[in-house]
Amino acid sequence: MRRIHLLLTALLVASLTLAACGGKNDKPATTSDADKNNTPPAATQPAKTEKKTVTVLGQFTGPEESQFNQTIADFEKANPDIDVVYTGANDFATLIEVKVQGNDTPDIAMFPQPGGAARMAKEGKLAPLWPEVLANIDKNYEKVWKELGTFEGKPYGLFHRVNAKGWIWYNKPAFEKAGYKAPTTWDELMKLVETMKSTGTAPFCEGIGAGDATGWKGTDWIESIMLRTQSPANYDKWVAGELKFSSPEVKNAFNKLGQIWLDPKAVYGGQKTIATVAVADSAKGLHANPPQCWLHFQGSFVTSFFTENVQKELDKNVGVFIMPPIDPKVEPGLAVGGDVFVTFKGKDRPEVKKFMEWLTTVDSTVTWAKQGGSLFPHKGQDLNNYKTEIERTMAKTITTAKAARFDGSDAMKAELNRAFWVGITNWVSGTSNLDTALKEIDAAGK
Repeated sequence: MRRIHLLLTALLVASLTLAACGGKNDKPATTSDADKNNTPPAATQPAKTEKKTVTVLGQFTGPEESQFNQTIADFEKANPDIDVVYTGANDFATLIEVKVQGNDTPDIAMFPQPGGAARMAKEGKLAPLWPEVLANIDKNYEKVWKELGTFEGKPYGLFHRVNAKGWIWYNKPAFEKAGYKAPTTWDELMKLVETMKSTGTAPFCEGIGAGDATGWKGTDWIESIMLRTQSPANYDKWVAGELKFSSPEVKNAFNKLGQIWLDPKAVYGGQKTIATVAVADSAKGLHANPPQCWLHFQGSFVTSFFTENVQKELDKNVGVFIMPPIDPKVEPGLAVGGDVFVTFKGKDRPEVKKFMEWLTTVDSTVTWAKQGGSLFPHKGQDLNNYKTEIERTMAKTITTAKAARFDGSDAMKAELNRAFWVGITNWVSGTSNLDTALKEIDAAGK
């Protein structure tokens, strides 16, 4: 009985204690899961911000992919609520077609060839650029870059990392020791060639050999000359097959090149070696001991063809200038390349727009420029971000260019492009005279 009495007494005390804890509110107190875990109620915890994702598909792989991802990291640092996911694909051209047909497009695609983007714009697959990004482009680029991203009369694409062709490279110590200066006109270049011929060292090293692709380097010469002798409209007609290779306008470009290629003293090894010397090997003569030539025509990637010792001190060993103007009535244009960024229709969400807009700003160029090996067309960028004087020279030329077009042969119909390679090779090797070679190219384009 004593145990029962004690138990009843304990229960009574407990009941009174609970009632007292209830205070003025007659409702019984409850214990939440948050109380049990000794954490504040969920309502007082800061809400988690869910990141918005932007997907990008392009052709950058390897080191380029790494560099682009570092650029993306800059954007994400400034926009922590946005996650940009880049996928690089060597088979981009095939993959993007599959994704479009399967209605599984990324938000943004980077087309290495403008033709694919132009076709998709025509088919209504792309979203035109919007006012905010167009304002950035107008502010930060020369207007030619807006033109290059315009298809069917509407701007769809923007550019970030780019490249240009038409550079003439030289052995800097030898060039400066001889007292030579970079020519500012084609006539000055031809006078320099004559002076160089008298030294016993050939003015140019040249070679267009590339196996089944032999001749492609020769097309770069013609394109750069066409952009200095013809209007952009005529250049476009030529690329489209409307201005024939046998026309006076195009034949004139071949004749200009012939002033160098067909001169037996202007090219190391003579005319007939041009078609047989490999593209990569021809650059080596510039820094042979003794040098085999004074000058070499090639794109910005030529530095990879130089020996390791030359590459270690590029600014000391190598100089460069752009092919000078030819016709004073024609604004000289650059032959350029670069991936065009476009947004797919229906994918132009605020976060996608924000990333595209950021790519048009100078801030988006800084990290990549500092790593070296890449050039950007953005006006107002600090050229000191580039690692070498060579890159600074090329970047300045690109940012100030008033006229530019894409590589012409790449944009031609495949049959015409191939015939262009073959025709220019046959001409320089002596297999065909110029008139025959040009007519044969035209025949392939019909």
